[in-house]
Amino acid sequence: MGSKLGYVYRVLKLGGSLITNKNVPFSFNEELVTNVVNVIKNFKVILVHGGGSFGHYEASLSKENTQTRTVIAMQELNLKILKIFNKENIPVFPLPGRYFTINQVLEILQNNLIPIIYGDILPNGNIISGDDITLTIAKHFHTEALFATDVEGIIINNTAVSLLKSLDDFREIRTSQFDVTGGIREKLRKIFQYKVNSLIFDGRNPTNIYYALSGKRIGTFVEAE
Repeated sequence: MGSKLGYVYRVLKLGGSLITNKNVPFSFNEELVTNVVNVIKNFKVILVHGGGSFGHYEASLSKENTQTRTVIAMQELNLKILKIFNKENIPVFPLPGRYFTINQVLEILQNNLIPIIYGDILPNGNIISGDDITLTIAKHFHTEALFATDVEGIIINNTAVSLLKSLDDFREIRTSQFDVTGGIREKLRKIFQYKVNSLIFDGRNPTNIYYALSGKRIGTFVEAE
């Protein structure tokens, strides 16, 4: 685990279902994000966040100006997160998914800032998934992808499993009606496609964020390499 900068980084995605209530449009869990921020400040982190009830909601509607509305919603959500970091005097810098490149991430890190990258939408309406961004970064930095969600991990037969080695072992669970990126099955498909070992865990307890960033196995470890 490392990077071209000579430091050790952890790649953490805060799922939209964690930082918002995905079934209630434009809801934001400020208290939870504040707790997470106070944990993150103790680590070298590259942070990605999902769209939740902001971007996913707007992108799921069959109305005019979907691209504009989705961009506005994601920027609003990102701004809420940025303000919490700023309140805690933690230097961060936003990177919309439509502008994401590894070089942009490296530039932000080289200026001693924490990159905060988020899922986005392109002018043609195609969705840029935060999962793809997370896995791309983790693969580049030769580290695990950490997915903080609102569930204990991968659930099979009503039981959270600690280790998953194949997508065939997984049975679909319920996802939000606003989810436009395929839910947990698509997340797993991408993890195996990218061949990046990943941890999917319950981020509602900030202690779990600390454990995950510290390298402890909690939730479900997906062995994809």
